[in-house]
Amino acid sequence: MTNKGKGLTLVLLLSLFGSTALNADNIRHFEASSLASLKQEFAGQPFVLSLWSIDCLPCRVELEMLGEIKRQSPDFPLLLVSTDPIEQREEAVYILEEYGLDAIDTWMFADSFVERLRFSIDPNWYGELPRSYFYDEDHNRQAHSGILSREELNRLFPPAAQL
Repeated sequence: MTNKGKGLTLVLLLSLFGSTALNADNIRHFEASSLASLKQEFAGQPFVLSLWSIDCLPCRVELEMLGEIKRQSPDFPLLLVSTDPIEQREEAVYILEEYGLDAIDTWMFADSFVERLRFSIDPNWYGELPRSYFYDEDHNRQAHSGILSREELNRLFPPAAQL
């Protein structure tokens, strides 16, 4: 293969895989102090925090619904946290792309002491997935374990009722 042919191949590979690598690099590290930072970012605003995992099949059902909601209402305040180690970010990006959620602010657990991270989110959460938290504008929250239905989302997070 000529140098010109090799260059063209490299350009094609970068165009095919470049966006995934870039997105994977942008996944944020979720640490024990991350939730406090998120609350500051959303001061006075409601938001939904959705926890999921790569190997959680019920999470995929919920991610599909959340992807539909984000397509219908791009301003829907959704934050995703994968409970998988940050080293698995490439696989997480592929899953998020599949459901149209690859542009969402996303975090992955970045501490091998996962109990500390779970406790920082909710001392009463024992790791069941999917798990969602609905924060109102005053950041009072309501937790939900298991797959969300659109009806539950509308009940627990009234802005979703507009979707």
